[in-house]
Amino acid sequence: MKIKRLLYAWVLVSGMVLGQNSISLTQFPSDKIMVVAHRADWREAPENSVMAVKKAIEKGVNMVEIDLALTKDSILIVMHDNTIDRTTTGKGKPSDYTLEEIKKFYLRDGLGVPTQMRIPTLEEILNTTQGKIFINLDKAFDYFDLVYPVLKKRNLLDEVLFKGTATYQEFNEKYGAIKNEIHYMPIVRLANNEGWPKINEYLNHYEVYGFELTLGSDESHLINFKEIREKGARVWVNSLWPQQSAGHNDDLVLENPDMYEWFVKHNINIIQTDRPKELIDFLKTKKRYARSK
Repeated sequence: MKIKRLLYAWVLVSGMVLGQNSISLTQFPSDKIMVVAHRADWREAPENSVMAVKKAIEKGVNMVEIDLALTKDSILIVMHDNTIDRTTTGKGKPSDYTLEEIKKFYLRDGLGVPTQMRIPTLEEILNTTQGKIFINLDKAFDYFDLVYPVLKKRNLLDEVLFKGTATYQEFNEKYGAIKNEIHYMPIVRLANNEGWPKINEYLNHYEVYGFELTLGSDESHLINFKEIREKGARVWVNSLWPQQSAGHNDDLVLENPDMYEWFVKHNINIIQTDRPKELIDFLKTKKRYARSK
């Protein structure tokens, strides 16, 4: 009996420890606004770097958006552009180099000045994010089959949001075997007249986590986001630039602290931002902010 009680106590403690070290996309409250740092917190550190992720975690950001590329020896690294010219001291495509070779270059900061930081692998990013902050994988549609086993082995499928511009048919043909194990968000370009046909195609066949909606430079392409929310999907909008946010972009917050009220009024519950601190400060005043854990 004593052994059973000790075993039961150990299970409880172990469960509490596991709970403290895990976060869940499915459990993030939909009545709060999820804050996504674009290319991690690139104002504080080089974009898509381990340090930029750490800075986002320090600020209380819920999710970091990162971009994937593949080296010559098929190692997943984090890199936005098709070449490494802009963000590193090297030149050429990621696929021109092995991991050992590409690790010899240094990342540049936002002004283009070389730092002492290196291009991270996906595994290095996961070592930093696990149990602390969600990840959104952008520019990664062609690599889902490579990412999936890594996340499954590390039990991280509920911490990562996959994303892509594919139609449902294209998505299903390529990733139908894993689609029900991952969280996926289709990108819907409203300014390109994709709108409800693409949204309904997904909603009729698949339980998406939400939709990323690019709005164009004004409000002429808006649809009723409340209807999407009522169908059980989240609504993601980028506040990065005027052409993606119908003119309601991040820099406006420098003169108007309530700029993000527009997003609240339009039933948007995921915002990707280049100014995570200002967005979090605003959401706290509106009681619409929640930490990931």
